[in-house]
Amino acid sequence: MRTAIFKQEWREAWSNKRLIWIPIVLMLLASMQPLTLYFLPDILASGGNLPDGAVIELPTPTPEEVLISVSEQLRQIGLLVVLLSAMHTFSHERTNGTLAWLKSLQIPTSRIVVSKWAHYVLLTVGGLLLAQLAAAYYTVILFEPFDVPTFLVSTALLVCHFVVQLSIFILLAAIIESGVVAVVLTLGLHFVMSLLIGWVDLDWMPWMLGPQSSQVLLTEVDLVWPLVTGTVVVLISLFVASKRLRFMSHSA
Repeated sequence: MRTAIFKQEWREAWSNKRLIWIPIVLMLLASMQPLTLYFLPDILASGGNLPDGAVIELPTPTPEEVLISVSEQLRQIGLLVVLLSAMHTFSHERTNGTLAWLKSLQIPTSRIVVSKWAHYVLLTVGGLLLAQLAAAYYTVILFEPFDVPTFLVSTALLVCHFVVQLSIFILLAAIIESGVVAVVLTLGLHFVMSLLIGWVDLDWMPWMLGPQSSQVLLTEVDLVWPLVTGTVVVLISLFVASKRLRFMSHSA
């Protein structure tokens, strides 16, 4: 009974193919970057509007630059894909009365929230690991080998970044009736904080985990405080979501 909701999430993910298409989309996003960078001169040359005999010479990107572009692609479009896949979390169950039914069974609210959160975190982490593996493969094949330990640290930071963003979304989805609004607010907060940390020295903020997943490929970075504050944000988000979960929809 303790894991019933968690298992149901996986059954639903399999039935609606979320378990398949999320990893595939993340892998495609990650694979596109090294392929695009490798064939970019040919793409530009085939675009036309060049004089006869013109040769396009572009500097070959380093493996680190390729992996940075992959990280940026996943942090932007990949995050959007993950949040959209989770958009109906809680909101759909409010409408069809599932949350009210679970409440009538006196199931702890924390179990409901953590089960939802754990499902999407594990699904996202699995997709990100496959995506990073695909990116690493094409980077080595098309460009050059890279430092594996540094790449693993970068991947871990990227995973932590997604966990923080998913936790914030779960909090908003728990207390706001509309899943669409929860997605918009999560992305809006992510965008605002990304701009803010670019202007102000806020290296301790959890929103630095995303940029640091790129920076660590080039130089040493201080990981302690972003990881600490990220952990605090995750715990607070789950705690507040468990306390403030809305069970009924006003439109139901």
